[in-house]
Amino acid sequence: MPTCSGMPPEPDDTSAINMTGKTLMNHKTTRRRALLGLAMAGATVAMPARLRAQATGQDLVAAAEKEGQLVVYGDPFTVPLLVKAFGARYPRIRVTSATGDGWQMYNRFVSETRSGRPLMDVMYQAEDTVITARNAGSLADFDMARSSDFLPAAIPASGGYVRGNANLILFAWNKTAMANIPTPKDWTDFATPPSAWTGLIATTNPASSSSTFATIASLYQKFGVEKGGEILRGLRQAKAELNPAMGVMTTKLQTGERPISFFNITTAVSGILRQGAPVTLTVPESGGVAQFNALGISRTAPHPNAAHLFTEFALSAEMQSAFVAAGVHGLRKDSATPEGMPALAGMKLIDLDLPQALKDRDAILAWWSSNTGFSFR
Repeated sequence: MPTCSGMPPEPDDTSAINMTGKTLMNHKTTRRRALLGLAMAGATVAMPARLRAQATGQDLVAAAEKEGQLVVYGDPFTVPLLVKAFGARYPRIRVTSATGDGWQMYNRFVSETRSGRPLMDVMYQAEDTVITARNAGSLADFDMARSSDFLPAAIPASGGYVRGNANLILFAWNKTAMANIPTPKDWTDFATPPSAWTGLIATTNPASSSSTFATIASLYQKFGVEKGGEILRGLRQAKAELNPAMGVMTTKLQTGERPISFFNITTAVSGILRQGAPVTLTVPESGGVAQFNALGISRTAPHPNAAHLFTEFALSAEMQSAFVAAGVHGLRKDSATPEGMPALAGMKLIDLDLPQALKDRDAILAWWSSNTGFSFR
């Protein structure tokens, strides 16, 4: 099977990820990358050789159990699922995890590495942070070997890392609160919001939320500066509220306090739907947005074999099925669709060039701020 988070592969599975100690020393563009480049220059222990020497199969299990522990940073919803399942399968490996916003965890990793005390073995979090870490040379390079088992969406064109699950970004509203109010059909509807929407819309900050950044970057790339700006100015016209986190926005969607989410993610909405929330989830006519959690193994991982085993586990059929049962879209071809959620395969999606969006990050954030009137700082 694969490498980095998720449930353990079946005993006869073969590795779906090949890891090497190769690093991508592409120190460009952002201040964040420059800082991480400095970090890696001061903390390059002899990990590349250790990663090359990793075992496979039962030898890998034995090597991972000899290391006896693992540290995982990442997404607050999926990482606990992974850690619980991995711990049940491999009780001899003690797993410590820290979860939070993707950039919060990324900056923690940078700080620890710069101090010469790297702790993290594996990151399982929003793809934009994994791309940034990869470009800074802080991840061991690995690629999917058995790609035929996975949807094309699982494998980024740039290579060097693997996606673990998908979050679909769609329209969501509280159908009880919106019973007699028109609902959005496409992104452009927000450019000329009905007066009835005033005070009903909630959104979040693209500077701190990876899913929000993916959404705003998609509008920037698809509609352009002017037409996309009209959509954002419509939020200001309708007196949209800026929420501090996706969880807050989802709670206000559930209660009807702010019954229109400018967008929401399937991972969050699936949870409140299971609680019986009267929420409708639809695909915008111009397309939804797919935002992924991705797997990355630190090139200074203190426990490289346990990290390798954990990654295999994350991409196994067993763990991907566990994701689906928890309302998360898996990325294997044999993954079912989570109950009550739209299918990923065949969905109309905006074609987001995330690496380019990261290069344009400062411009996109400034564009969002100037049109909505919200500060991203």
